Amino acid sequence: MVQFGHQLVAQRVPGWENHYIDYKTLKKKIKEFRPRRITATEDEMAELIREFAESLDYQVEKVVLFFIQEQGQLAEHLIELQHTKETTFKKNDMAQVAGLMDDYRHVGYELLRLLRFVKLNLTGLRKIIKKFEKNLGVRVMEQYVASRGQGPYSQLQQLFRTTGVGALVGAMTRNLEELRTQQLMPHRTTSFALFRRATLAPPSEDEPVLREIQEEREQLAELWNFQRFTAVGLLIDLETPMQHRDVDLTPEEEAERFHVPSLYINLACTFFYMVNYYIIVPTSDDYAVLLHMPASVAGIMIGAMPLTALVSTFVYSAWSNRSYREPLIVSTIILIIGNIFYALALVFNSVWLVLLGRAFNGLGGARAINRRYIADWVPVKQRTQASAAFVSASAFGMAAGPAMAGLMTSLDFRIPFLPGRPIVVNDVTAPGWIMTLWWALFLVAVFVFFKEPHRPDPTMTPSHSSANLTNAKRPLLLPDPPEVESGAASDGRGSEFGSEEEVEAPAKTLAEVWREMNSPVLVTLLVYFMLKFATEVLISESSIVTKYYFRWTPRSVGAFLSVLGLTVLPVNYLIGSFIGNVYEDRLVIMWTEVITVVGVVLNLSYEPLIPYSLPQYVAGAILIFVATCALEGVNMALLSKTMSPRLSKGTYNCGLLSTEAGTLARAISDIMITAMGGFGQKYILNLTMLPTLVVASGTTIVTFLKYRSLKTAL
Repeated sequence: MVQFGHQLVAQRVPGWENHYIDYKTLKKKIKEFRPRRITATEDEMAELIREFAESLDYQVEKVVLFFIQEQGQLAEHLIELQHTKETTFKKNDMAQVAGLMDDYRHVGYELLRLLRFVKLNLTGLRKIIKKFEKNLGVRVMEQYVASRGQGPYSQLQQLFRTTGVGALVGAMTRNLEELRTQQLMPHRTTSFALFRRATLAPPSEDEPVLREIQEEREQLAELWNFQRFTAVGLLIDLETPMQHRDVDLTPEEEAERFHVPSLYINLACTFFYMVNYYIIVPTSDDYAVLLHMPASVAGIMIGAMPLTALVSTFVYSAWSNRSYREPLIVSTIILIIGNIFYALALVFNSVWLVLLGRAFNGLGGARAINRRYIADWVPVKQRTQASAAFVSASAFGMAAGPAMAGLMTSLDFRIPFLPGRPIVVNDVTAPGWIMTLWWALFLVAVFVFFKEPHRPDPTMTPSHSSANLTNAKRPLLLPDPPEVESGAASDGRGSEFGSEEEVEAPAKTLAEVWREMNSPVLVTLLVYFMLKFATEVLISESSIVTKYYFRWTPRSVGAFLSVLGLTVLPVNYLIGSFIGNVYEDRLVIMWTEVITVVGVVLNLSYEPLIPYSLPQYVAGAILIFVATCALEGVNMALLSKTMSPRLSKGTYNCGLLSTEAGTLARAISDIMITAMGGFGQKYILNLTMLPTLVVASGTTIVTFLKYRSLKTAL
């Protein structure tokens, strides 16, 4: 396969040679770093990274300044053409109109050439960073893009967002529309209709050059959209090709082979599972009372699900290495059984049947399968959208569950079942029956529509045909096919650090995982535990607390929790599109942790000194939920930037570890609610919020102490 350095030389625009990144010099610098890396201390390694980052900064600045300079020259050309156009309109010289349109199209093709210049340089930047990572065994891609892409003076943003290009495209679009209208209606160029069309119309579908420019801009802007932020929150690797892909397929062929209905099945599974988790929250305390148990048993009823999910997550993650359809079918059957048990518990007056049903629901939790499917089988071009859809499905499921429970409060009828034991369908059992129906329909959909991905023969080895990937249209941070190196790097022995495959091989045992755990990873996992702990306490005890203090009905609780759930996407959008582009991740984490602590303090009851009020509860709940929601996205983004490359793939990846941390937090908090309920409903709020305050405050202190190590800027 041709080296990228040769490709860069071959594709350079004549006359622009000195303005491309100096790929050869950067590659030479990496080779000089290799012997220094062997004996480097942590500070010396940081100095190597800083030195390399400064070299990249110089190259990026060179490209950016030339990019701006060329835009200025194109703008001057457009000004000249505008003067010519005005003269032509005054003379009504129709013979010159066609020539002017060709001149504007010529400017468009010059702009397209400039965008491709940017794209080629960004490809080189991506490749040289990946080469640095593989040779020195560190992960710097996310850190570099995050640190250089934030703030109002970011040079990388000039390349990705191409704001100036948008102004040039707008000018060309408007003038081409005016010229076209002049040809059709030479005496009506000042009409209001023309004004509207010329100023508001998007790039004309009749102008191929404008369409091509738009496509290039979309590819450059892809890294900065909300969808990528939410995908990072899931720790889905957007930079790696499908892990089981056929080596002889191009990205376009992979996209054609990708089975879209299977993705929709996975998204539906995610939505239904989140509905299943939260649908019992508004009525779980009533169910416990009907079964002659304290209302606080609702905590363990809710917590039984994440408790067993701790086990099933590992099982499904490992099972999905060889199949997706089989574990998806098995998990759905388990969920159906679990919901039937939950609904029948009232018939047999058995709280143990409720707990067994919820335990089965946890064993049927297939989120690990859903996440792995997106990471492994959705083509790179669609992966950001699929990941964002995964987050959206989870958020809407979280909001829909309590809302549905609130709508079912008026149900109350019986169906003959056993002698003297009719099936009762009311507000507490309806969640089990409705989820049974949903999962049954979902099971049919899996059998009919889900297609097991084609896995190539494991004995196949990468061939030269993978070179076809080189010329595919890809965003900046997509992965590279392997390059043919010269010298020791290409002789099959690898470098002194081992082969590139060994450097990025996934951790296969928990011992290997632990060795890859650096301080930032441990802190972010602790933060993830804390935010899930605080959120779960707030939500799981909401029905008990609001009924005791404010006499809320399940319908009121469901409506309140639904409103909270609907804040997930707006908050993530705000963090991903605005706050995350201005402030460092570690700073946002600190502030959201502090807000969480404030929310917990506000949520505490200070009776008899101060009567506990509804505004106090609502304000505290909003602060806790919104802060932890914002904290989750930025914390996962930081984790993705600081974790070892070996923890971004395989069974024991950071996505799985964070899921386990969050699931454990949910289970512990729900068990705590039940345990503290033994002291009476009057004390349950403070007895659960005080441990939450300790966890939140302790995490904030740890974050402060480790603040320096959380810096990702290079």
